Parts: sequence; structure tokens; C-alpha cells
Amino acid sequence: MFSFSKIEEATNKFSKENLVAEGGFGFVYKGVLSDGQLVAVKQHKLASRQGDREFKAEVEVLSSAQHRNLVTLIGYCTEGGRRILVYEFVCNGSLNKHLSRKNPKPLDWPSRQNIALGAARGLRYLHEECRIGCIVHRDVRPNNILVTHDFTALVGDFGLARWQASGDTAEQTRVIGTIGYVAPEYAETGHITEKADVYSFGLVLLEIITGRPAFDSYQQPGQQHLPDWATPFLAARAAHELLDERIDESSIDEYELINMVTAASLCIQKDPSNRPKMSQVCSSLAVTL
Repeated sequence: MFSFSKIEEATNKFSKENLVAEGGFGFVYKGVLSDGQLVAVKQHKLASRQGDREFKAEVEVLSSAQHRNLVTLIGYCTEGGRRILVYEFVCNGSLNKHLSRKNPKPLDWPSRQNIALGAARGLRYLHEECRIGCIVHRDVRPNNILVTHDFTALVGDFGLARWQASGDTAEQTRVIGTIGYVAPEYAETGHITEKADVYSFGLVLLEIITGRPAFDSYQQPGQQHLPDWATPFLAARAAHELLDERIDESSIDEYELINMVTAASLCIQKDPSNRPKMSQVCSSLAVTL
């Protein structure tokens, strides 16, 4: 637990110079603790019922779940009704930033492979290995996958996460998530299992492979959702037709590419029972010649 004064000190009173991100949830600031540790300070907007639920979920999940491919929660502050989370600072930003067409230094293939495998391992832990039972993230997307200096992936932002102790037994809930990443069965019925995360991760894999966003309103109708554009190439096993043209093909491990394309294709199956478990996805991505 942090006092508000300690957080003010760390962020230089939430100075604009330390602001690194802003969204519907609130603001993220870079800070330095008194011992010199760099931190990311997530300041939620003023109290709301949804905001309270998200804050509580994030604290509960990250207090119970620790893994090298999940962000680390250092502490939090609730003084005066505030909702502030303090994380380790991840220096390389989000996967979304690295995949952006505006990025002057596109990710090479080894970095993409490393990020994909790390994120998959983080989700495997949440679904299958966490001591408190299955945790469904519900908002798996490149914005919520952070990247370290050596391109290790850390899954973050657990504001929408929920426990599902019964494993793959569906629970009904209000549909919530990000357009383009929500699994079809969840969108249609509100029934959620960990296979909804698997679907979202399939979209992330397609973005890593293609460099295209999950949903692009500038594309012609019928091709705005990435799976609609990619499905013909997936069906034809035309891996190189999917590949982001910014990648130097000499850096590509052909076996890794085929495995990632195959994993993406399986993850985005419409029927959740046909999607693999994250442990199976990890095994596929980790296999090399």
C-alpha cells in the first residue's frame, strides 16, 4: 500500500512530462520511487461502479498471480477514495506500438516470435497453472501486451479479468471487451470461457504475422475484420502471402512461421471447442527444427 504523498513524490506531482499514456480508464505516469526503482503509475478516473470493479479485479488478480510473462504489481493507493496502481515500469511500450505502421523500426521476425511465445505462456499460466484457478483475461490485444528491453512479452491490464474456477464451463456475463477481438460465441450469447481469450490471442498472432490491425474500417466491406481478410490465405496455407512486407524474409525461420500461422488459424475457429488450449499453443510455437 502506497500513501498518496509517496506517489506524488514519485511522479513529480503527476507532471505532464511524466505522462506516458491516456485512455478511457484514466492516465499512466512514469515515476521513480525513493529507492530509485522505475515504476508505472496508473491513475484511474474518478469513482464509478465500473471503475471500482476494474480496479478491484486488477488488484485481486495481480496479487494472486505471478509469472515472468505477466506485469508485476508493486502496490496501490486507495487514500481519499483514489484508485491508483503502481507497476514495474516496462521500458519498451506496448506490442501495439511496435506493430504500428508509423513505427520507423518494424519488429524483426525473431522479436515477433519471442513476443508471441511469451504472451502465450502468460495466458497459459492464467488459464491452466494459476493456484487460484482459471482466470479469463477478457481483453487480450496488443495494447495490453507490454514489451521489455529484450522483447519479452508481459500480459497486462487485468481490469476486465474474472475467475472461472470451473475451467471451460461457460458462465454468462455482460459482453465487454474490444471490438475486433471479442470471440463470436461471447458476443452472441454472453457466455464466457477461457476459449474467448484463445480467440483473441489468435487475432494477436495474426497481427504479429501480418502487421495489420484486427479491425480496419478503411478496408472494403467484408475485409475489415482481419480474419475475414486472412481466411483464404490460411485455408490455402499461403503463409508468405500473410507476412508483413516490412519483415526481412532472410530473418524468418520457416518452421516458426508455419507453426505460428497454424496456431493462429486454430485459435480463431468459430466453434470454441475446436480451439486449442493455451498449453497446446505454447507447445506449437516453441517447436523448432
